[in-house]
Amino acid sequence: MALFATGNILGFSSVSIPSLLSKDSEIEADAEDMSWMASLITIGCIVGTLVGGLTSDAIGRKRTILLSSLMYTIGWVIISQSTMLADLLTGRMLTGIASGFYSVTVQVYVCEIADPEIRGVSGSLPTFMVSLGILIVWCLGSVVHWRTVAMVCGAFPMFVFFYVLFLPESPVWLISRGQQPEALKNLTWLKNDPEEAQQECMRLQYLKERRIAQKSVSITNSCTRFCDPSVIKRLLMGVTLFFVQQFCGQYCIVFYATMIFRYADHFINDYLETIALGFVRMFATLIALFLINFMKQRTLLIISGLLMSLSTGLLGSYFLLREFEGDFGNSTFSNPQIPLALEAINIEWVPLACLITFMSGYSIGWGIIPWFLIPGIMPSDVRSFACSITFGLNQLFLFTSVKTFLTMVELLDAHGVFWFYSGVALFGTLFVILYVPETSNLDSAEIEEIFQPKPSYNTFEEERQETDF
Repeated sequence: MALFATGNILGFSSVSIPSLLSKDSEIEADAEDMSWMASLITIGCIVGTLVGGLTSDAIGRKRTILLSSLMYTIGWVIISQSTMLADLLTGRMLTGIASGFYSVTVQVYVCEIADPEIRGVSGSLPTFMVSLGILIVWCLGSVVHWRTVAMVCGAFPMFVFFYVLFLPESPVWLISRGQQPEALKNLTWLKNDPEEAQQECMRLQYLKERRIAQKSVSITNSCTRFCDPSVIKRLLMGVTLFFVQQFCGQYCIVFYATMIFRYADHFINDYLETIALGFVRMFATLIALFLINFMKQRTLLIISGLLMSLSTGLLGSYFLLREFEGDFGNSTFSNPQIPLALEAINIEWVPLACLITFMSGYSIGWGIIPWFLIPGIMPSDVRSFACSITFGLNQLFLFTSVKTFLTMVELLDAHGVFWFYSGVALFGTLFVILYVPETSNLDSAEIEEIFQPKPSYNTFEEERQETDF
């Protein structure tokens, strides 16, 4: 439910921006204002991710989740009651910070209290729940005013609040704070087996003592390891994968879906087409969870990238060829140099078909695989810090792509923007083919061996000569 709430804030801009830009809008705003409204949550998420981790360590996982839920609800209330642009931006920033708190704390909390046999399932659900959250907001936005949507969205975090209120604090955090009796009590409640709880409590205490003993060594080792060429190579690989993930246009489509359909001569109805896109995203995510178990990661990324490149390239061509009138912010989507013969051809279904293909392709590969591929290729001794760097840059890429979308449309026109997305997806596909190794079903030692430099012929000769002596 926590990640469902994150999906709500991602999908909200798509259903609210068309109304806010209309002539009868209660709040005066232009396209530049709406680009800030759409993208500001990503800045809030970066802040929330950084502060949320510190808060979680300071006051505990449970209290941090409760605080995040209250922040979410307050943010949504501010949005629903806003009378000026500043209110909207404040509410979006607050919900973005709460989302960052959730993203850090909820997954850590689940990992620390869940049994090992269900951790894999719990780890694969976040993307699906985000997709479901986006879909529900799009469905609500098609039938009610955006203020009502905001009020409904404000209720979802309160379900999380009251549910978590009755859950125990993380035993791992309690042990780290020296509260062993309370940790044992919570473990007994979670496992319903006093003997197993006692063993787990002793194991956690041992791990705590070992971490303390190795802490100073680990810090020095991490700094040294970041100068290792194999680590630098993996960092660059992770940054590139996340760059493609965010600049292929997926979140721009999610944030501005209704507007894109509205100005693309919608085939059915702009809201219905947006809802259809949401259903496709959700079900494609479900399919991806099964495909990952049967297909290689590189194969899925390549198929995903080709589908994205083809669909956005075709959509760009549609925008170039199809004559229609309408302003997307300050930019006019029209091309008067279209042959009359093309006007007789009914191609209004092309945008919906292209975006469905794009969303399906993204969801089965680039939308989910980088999130576990990147941590998987990082060395264990620098994994936490390396992931902090790459995940932080991911949010920065997301902000940049969403914030600059309307500006890019103004400069390049719609066809140029979607051709750019097509080029990024094609670049990502080639990058995977040339540089990304297959790591499916490999353990940490086997992955580490892949990234180690191969011995040269001279090295073999030197070793042979030493052996001869």
